Amino acid sequence: MKKTIEKVLAEGKALLKDAHIRTWALDGEILLSHVLSFSRVQLFTHSKDEISEEQEKVYKDLIYRRLKGTPTQYLTNEQEFMSLPFYVNNHVLIPRQDTEILVETALELIDRKKEFQVLDVCTGSGCIGISIAYYAPLSRVIGIDISEPALNVAEHNAKLNQVNDRVHFIKSNLFKGVPEDLKGTIDMIVSNPPYIPTDEIKGLMKEVSEYEPTIALDGGKDGLDFYRFIVKDGKEYLKSGGILLFEIGYNQGDEVAWLLKSHGFNSVEIKKDLAGLNRVVFGIKE
Repeated sequence: MKKTIEKVLAEGKALLKDAHIRTWALDGEILLSHVLSFSRVQLFTHSKDEISEEQEKVYKDLIYRRLKGTPTQYLTNEQEFMSLPFYVNNHVLIPRQDTEILVETALELIDRKKEFQVLDVCTGSGCIGISIAYYAPLSRVIGIDISEPALNVAEHNAKLNQVNDRVHFIKSNLFKGVPEDLKGTIDMIVSNPPYIPTDEIKGLMKEVSEYEPTIALDGGKDGLDFYRFIVKDGKEYLKSGGILLFEIGYNQGDEVAWLLKSHGFNSVEIKKDLAGLNRVVFGIKE
């Protein structure tokens, strides 16, 4: 016998709640919205509509995968960032609201009246560079990443957000594959690099430690390996007056700020996120 949307949703939420999934209500709604191609509002305005047995089966399969730890975003292949749609899979980190602080800071510093060259290092899903290109229409962005599958996701997202004419991607281990003729031409380097200390990864939430790509998390013994490489090698690619911006872990602000200052960057600042934690560090090349 067919069940109503209301009934199936209640059953899915109950399973998630009983498993102590913190976001049980939201996850239950997002997954059923995905199966039915509904908005979350439509789940309630159509709550008495019947759901097919096949749709119920697909929904319950997603619920059981969520119970095992798979993040909801990997089940739907969707995540909103900077009010834009992004495709995600397990080859890329899931874009997080905290990272919007990095993009907002970049947009504040960009001169919107002229063409602006941006290099997005460790681009992953491309969410940072693509968002900059979308909201700063005269900017041109190059995203680099060592992961071919991640770059495929990023290229898809550039097309999805209709900025693929101004956003291009290069497979590169940091700056090793970046063309030499770009040295001294970049107005801004932006990066959310791997910054979790190696020994701390196992202690992260299961959804992160077991499902998100370790290559995008592991920042070495103290979490600062990528900052050292990017500050040292990235400086060559920046113009005089060029800006280097990083997302950081909450306790890494002073060390990353010192790195920038020790390599001759001026006007170094640390910005906090909405929770009052250090989230972004940037400096300007002499």
